[in-house]
Amino acid sequence: MPDLLPETVAGVWRRVAVREMAPSESPDPVPRTAVRRLETAQYEGPGKLEARVYELSSSAVALDVAQRWHPSADTVIINQGQFLLVVKWQEADRQALRRFMEEMENRLAK
Repeated sequence: MPDLLPETVAGVWRRVAVREMAPSESPDPVPRTAVRRLETAQYEGPGKLEARVYELSSSAVALDVAQRWHPSADTVIINQGQFLLVVKWQEADRQALRRFMEEMENRLAK
């Protein structure tokens, strides 16, 4: 997933760690057999956040996961085609977080 978890997002979020994960390591309710690839990155800026990008076997699977997702505090998901982005933050500036989400959604749409 080149460039989906970039070094800098929205001009203020800096990636401090990135790694590819095995589907079995996923902390999210995503069908393991449908995961083609999973990457996670830690970002720091006006707060701290973790972003996980799932490349799934189809857009239908991604939509199904998004529709069944149970909301949790300080976590947002974005479904874009066969990609699912999960962002979990700690004490983040709301405007900066909104810009992070917008930029990442645009990247997934490409």
